[in-house]
Amino acid sequence: MNLSEKIELLIKRKQLSASQFADKLGIPRSSISHILSGRNKPSLDVVQKILRVFPEVSAEDLLFEDRSLGASLVTNVAKEPSPVASPSLFDAVLPTPSESPKNNSPEQTIVQSNLRRSKESAVSTPQEGPTAPVVPPRLEKTIERVLIFYTDGTFSESRPM
Repeated sequence: MNLSEKIELLIKRKQLSASQFADKLGIPRSSISHILSGRNKPSLDVVQKILRVFPEVSAEDLLFEDRSLGASLVTNVAKEPSPVASPSLFDAVLPTPSESPKNNSPEQTIVQSNLRRSKESAVSTPQEGPTAPVVPPRLEKTIERVLIFYTDGTFSESRPM
């Protein structure tokens, strides 16, 4: 069963008209009409809205052709989403105070990561034996090159003399 057929089945099981379904999703009625007639395939935005409005529909059941919509869709009453939802791939990870955007400009982030590397290499213990020479960490830094990116997609590169 393809995605358009599953949407049609969902509309029937929820006992809605195509117009009511479109209104619930907040999309134009013509979009649902075109999907149901086979003229258009559902967009990612439509699929996301279906999953948001009908939390009892699993993304896997809706998207994979070899899966059918669950029997839980027979009633018009939506189940409450489970209180412990598994995190989505797109869930934002909240920054720690030291990673907060107001505390970190891109330059500070680069400097902090380079400082961490310097500390890690200075702390690492050298291997025993004559085969592992001890290399002191490089403390002096010089600019290798500067890249400037323009909004038209071009860039320029400068190197110190």
